[in-house]
Amino acid sequence: MTNTSTLVVATAIAGFSCIAYGQPYGQLTVTEDLIRREIVRLGGDWESGRKPVLVSFLGDKFESRHFEMLTHLPTVEYFHADECFIDHFALACLSQVHDLERLDIKRCSLKSESLSLLRGNRELKEIYLESITLTDKVIAEIATLEHIKTLVFIDCEGLTAERMSTLKAALPDVTITATERR
Repeated sequence: MTNTSTLVVATAIAGFSCIAYGQPYGQLTVTEDLIRREIVRLGGDWESGRKPVLVSFLGDKFESRHFEMLTHLPTVEYFHADECFIDHFALACLSQVHDLERLDIKRCSLKSESLSLLRGNRELKEIYLESITLTDKVIAEIATLEHIKTLVFIDCEGLTAERMSTLKAALPDVTITATERR
């Protein structure tokens, strides 16, 4: 074989191996890169230029419709929302992020009737709620999330001893913590 034909064969083998195994970890697909650019443009945070493990929506520029972007990011394990509006559609989108392990919701307007949608997220083990107004409906929805292991409330309005008792009775295997920052 000549050097030219050796180069062609080597290139062909390398090309077929990429097809067989997909893109190597760390390379973004075109869709993922467009999503990364949109999240950053809106003032959000992206772990890096590689496959995202952490994505944050920061601020009120993120609307419910933006949560659909998360359904196209299969490697997201940790999602943080700060000062966003989270409604039924947003939570339905989050319920499709199957690798999600941790969810932080901070200072968000949270519509309670949809938190139970997260029951299907079997990998979701930790939920942190900070500066959220808790109602009986929110507590009832959280009480359906039996697969979580850690539930943390930080500076949440409406977290009464009765509501904590309700959660502890409904989720006996969950570590539930409530703290106030000063």
